[in-house]
Amino acid sequence: MTLVDDLQLMLALAQELWRDDPANVQHTYGQVAWWSANIPHGESESRLWFDGDRLVGWGWVTAGTELEFQVRPTHRDLLDEILDWAQPRDLLVRSDGADAIRRIEAHGLTYRPDAPWMRLNSRSLDELAEPAVPDGYRLRTVEEGDFASRAAAHRSAFHPSRFRDEVYEFVRSTPPYRQDLDCVVEAPDGSIAAYTLAWLDEENRIGELEPVGTHEDHRRRGLGRAVNLFALHRLRDEGATTALVSCRGDAAYPIPCKLYESVGFREIARHVPYERSNREPQPRT
Repeated sequence: MTLVDDLQLMLALAQELWRDDPANVQHTYGQVAWWSANIPHGESESRLWFDGDRLVGWGWVTAGTELEFQVRPTHRDLLDEILDWAQPRDLLVRSDGADAIRRIEAHGLTYRPDAPWMRLNSRSLDELAEPAVPDGYRLRTVEEGDFASRAAAHRSAFHPSRFRDEVYEFVRSTPPYRQDLDCVVEAPDGSIAAYTLAWLDEENRIGELEPVGTHEDHRRRGLGRAVNLFALHRLRDEGATTALVSCRGDAAYPIPCKLYESVGFREIARHVPYERSNREPQPRT
């Protein structure tokens, strides 16, 4: 199977686990969907574990060092095998995942309280403020003629970034991507000034914003808030009842957190950093 095939199975597992108990979800549907942007760089490796025909866990390693993982609560001991396979240098884990943390520490990784951590945020879509943009700007979804400008806006927002046109093209080719949920702010000159890529888990009626960015030439004009609200309206129009977004939670990078709080998001979980003390990845088994 290809990484895209693996991604589809991983997405299905995220949906199933969220339906049963969101507390057992290490990585959400939208997060997994967005990992498609890593595939063209050729630095990702995945491995899936099955019990018969049933997917029970997976590991995803980026650049040979960073591990993302998911295991079913009925197969928690599988995490030991995933860690043996990946030999990660670093990873993030839910702060309330006591069993996972115990296993991670037993494999030689140590909690780093001084390193960046992530928070998962949620909000209901029952009541939404109306988005507003300055004169000359326009909210809409992406169109074919926007693709190059949309990729350029991402590179500006996350500079330095490797999000080239061909990477964006690959993301658009994946099954979970929907162009009608790729929300943008059009600048007066027709270029893309800001964007929010929304993903929809139709089974659970959950929408997710991942990623969000504003071109450096158009910051401090309220465009990020506006395009987030626009994306939330689009998700509600398509049947979502709840929205998620992740952001850094540490004090060194507070702006995204404040942005999401301004549109009604509140923290529901934390993912804290663990790192191998010798900083050297071990050989794969």
